[in-house]
Amino acid sequence: MHLFRVVLSYGCLYCFVFLTGCGNTAAPTSAPTADSSAPETVESTEEIVASGESTPTSEPVDPQAEVKAVFQKLIANRTEPDPSEWETADKQLIAFGKTAVPTLSEGLSSSDPGERELASMYLASLGPEAKAAAPALAEVLKDESPFTRVNAASTLTHFPEYRDQAIPVLLALTTHDDPNTRLTAVYSLGNLEEHSEEQLKALKVALNDSHSEVQLAAVKILGQIGVPAKETLTELQSLIDDSETSETLREAALSSRKQIEESRK
Repeated sequence: MHLFRVVLSYGCLYCFVFLTGCGNTAAPTSAPTADSSAPETVESTEEIVASGESTPTSEPVDPQAEVKAVFQKLIANRTEPDPSEWETADKQLIAFGKTAVPTLSEGLSSSDPGERELASMYLASLGPEAKAAAPALAEVLKDESPFTRVNAASTLTHFPEYRDQAIPVLLALTTHDDPNTRLTAVYSLGNLEEHSEEQLKALKVALNDSHSEVQLAAVKILGQIGVPAKETLTELQSLIDDSETSETLREAALSSRKQIEESRK
């Protein structure tokens, strides 16, 4: 199952309708009016307390109950896909924001690979807000699913204390067979403030990727890196000069070349 790749490619697969809200939107009914002529039949609060009877209390609400219910809908939708149901549940889960982190962290430890993939996808979409899930994400950096690995590593790049674990995973996945996995890995390297020679080498290789979106991602990130990416100017110029380069890619390469050259001044 292929889901989010750059933070949401598969998650948007079934996006066809807008979520109207996950709360109760029914209009409140008006309170009944009091009839002064009606006989008094209800005991006052003081009378109930005096008699020793306890007043009913509401049960504490589990803040994860609704999150878990929505997450389970998404899991179930994998086997019997329904675009409308997926879209609704997807929007609901996203609307929970970081409130969903405990449920998604728990999903990372599931024995179901698909559930781990879903959990990693939604945690990646939270970015820095997924901080509480960092230990659980680190545990799945060696997951059997490259999709889970790349999402976990991508999310962990936001937390300096986990980058040493995440970066090697991302570098390895920049050459994975699946283009969406490569795309996420390349973009995720752009989350870093500093870039090593090894990272720049991986981005340079990505400039010649067989998938145009991966190429475009690498071009843009090199421009953002600036001076440290000066060693890739030759490759960027080759893209610019290549008659088979698309206009979109050529314009991006021209822009990145300008960014790198100006940052050197």
